[in-house]
Amino acid sequence: MTDWKDFEWVVWRLEVQDPSQLAGEDPDLDERTQETMTELAAQLGCVYEQCVDYDSYDDEVPYYAWWVRLPAIEHARLDKDGLPLAIGPLRQYLTTQLPDGLKWEITPDRELTYDQAGSVAMRAAYDDLIAPFERALMPLRRDGADALDPRAKVCKWEENLLVGTFDLWLCNDPDQPHTWLVVTVGLWTEPQLFDEEPAARLGHFDFTPHHPLLFLPRPPAPATFTARVTSGSFPRKGTSRMKAADAIGTAHQWTANDPDVLAHRVARDLKLLWPHLTGPERS
Repeated sequence: MTDWKDFEWVVWRLEVQDPSQLAGEDPDLDERTQETMTELAAQLGCVYEQCVDYDSYDDEVPYYAWWVRLPAIEHARLDKDGLPLAIGPLRQYLTTQLPDGLKWEITPDRELTYDQAGSVAMRAAYDDLIAPFERALMPLRRDGADALDPRAKVCKWEENLLVGTFDLWLCNDPDQPHTWLVVTVGLWTEPQLFDEEPAARLGHFDFTPHHPLLFLPRPPAPATFTARVTSGSFPRKGTSRMKAADAIGTAHQWTANDPDVLAHRVARDLKLLWPHLTGPERS
């Protein structure tokens, strides 16, 4: 993809710079604008993605930014200033939530547009793996995890090869505060077999061996699929021990050649490992 017209969706970024912090030290724009931006974007045929209201540039100038995903037809419908018509009402609403005198910058976000396109393609290519896990695990989610959409995400790009993951948030981690338990699903990779691609390039992509990964193009069948969940403070790649002397980390991983069998087994074991997943209360 080399031109905006090649994309089914284009992500636009609406940014305001606030060097004098006219909006205050903690403007809380994310929570304040989320509902209206979501509804307004939907009315305009778009999808509201997210807001960042706590970051700053290297020169410490604060900025606030909103991202909206436009379908190709809306991206191509321009106003007299060359911006998509759908952007106008969104910006107009945001100006009512901000003080006057701030500098706006509105532009397509190429990185997120590529990320969106790659993730959609990744999900479509592995629907036979992803769909069984969504059917099996989504009813189990607790602690607000059900408000987080499962995500197929491209993590690394290389010429003629994309590497990504599929993650499904399950519940709060009982062994590590303020952390989610996340089930990651993908292909079983064996980096020691250097004559097999694309696993041979795994080290180049800086992933932990046997981490569930998705590749585009998809390697030819047959394949072994795997799912993994870690709890507590678990050592990452490049570390040999955990920081805290009394820290306990656990990792659970399953493999199977049939995605349906794998999803059923993972769901069964997760209920045994964390019994509250089967409780009646949902948040």
